[in-house]
Amino acid sequence: MRIYKVIKGIYHVKGFSPDGDSIRFEAEDPANWDFFRWKKQKNKDRRKKQLRIEAIDALETHYKGVSQPRAFAIAALERMLALLGISNIEYNLLVTKINNANDKTPGYIVSAALDAFDRPLCFAFPDISGFVDGDEIQSTEIPLADSINFTLARDGIVYPTFYTTMEEGIIEEFRQIVLSAKNDRRGIWAIDRTHGFTLWNTRTVQEDVVILPKLFRRFISFFDNRTQFEEFPDFLASNEDPVVLRDGTESSLDKLLQKEGNFYALTVPPEDIIFKPKQT
Repeated sequence: MRIYKVIKGIYHVKGFSPDGDSIRFEAEDPANWDFFRWKKQKNKDRRKKQLRIEAIDALETHYKGVSQPRAFAIAALERMLALLGISNIEYNLLVTKINNANDKTPGYIVSAALDAFDRPLCFAFPDISGFVDGDEIQSTEIPLADSINFTLARDGIVYPTFYTTMEEGIIEEFRQIVLSAKNDRRGIWAIDRTHGFTLWNTRTVQEDVVILPKLFRRFISFFDNRTQFEEFPDFLASNEDPVVLRDGTESSLDKLLQKEGNFYALTVPPEDIIFKPKQT
C-alpha cells in the first residue's frame, strides 16, 4: 500500500492559468516537498508547485493555444475555484490567464508521487482537516468524499481518467460515482460525445462536441502535425497510449477508437480504461 503525504498550504491563481484539474499550491512548510523525488531541481525549489488533481480530467481551457467548448471548460475551472474558496475571478481578454482574484485560500493536499512533469498527483481539499501538517497516511485514511476531485466527478463536471499507478480501491470508488453521474446525465454526461461524433473539421472538437480531454489532446496534436484527416488512426497508434481495461485486458487507445469515414467513437467507456503513465 502506498504512503501519502499530507501538506497544508495555500492555493494561488493570480497571474497563472489554472484549469479544472490543475492549480498552483504553496506549502506552509517547504520541507514537506522533500518527500518527493523531483526530476528537476528547479521544480523542487519553486515556492508554488503546479498540482495535478488525481483521477479526473477537466475540459481543456488552453491546450496548445486552443480550448474545448469554452463555456463548459471554464465552468469546470470555476467550479473547482469555488470549491477552494477562490472568488472574484478576473481573466485576461483571451480568457487564458487569471489577472486578479481573491486567492491565497488555505487548504491541504494528499499526495504520494509526482507525474512525469514533476507535478504532485494529489487529492485536494479546502481548509477542513483533522490531519497534522506533514502526516504520512495510507490510502484508506484519505477522506476521498471531502476532496474536490470527488465532488467534481460526482457532479459530472469532469471526466474520469485513471492510471495504473492508482490503487484499485480508489479507482473503484471514483468509478462508482462517475457511473452515478452518467446514469443521471449530470453535467458533461448530458452532452458527452466520446461514444460517437462526426469530425467535420478542426473546429469540431474545439467548438461543437464535448469529448474525453485526453482524446481531444491527441486530435489537437494531430492537427498540428499532419495534413490529412485520414492519417489520424496511424498518428494515434504511433503516439503509444497503452491501457489496461477493467477486465484486465491490455490494449491501447488507438485500438479502442472506432473510425468509419469521418465518424469516430470510443468503444470502451472512460471509466473502464486505466492508462499506463508515460515517462519523460
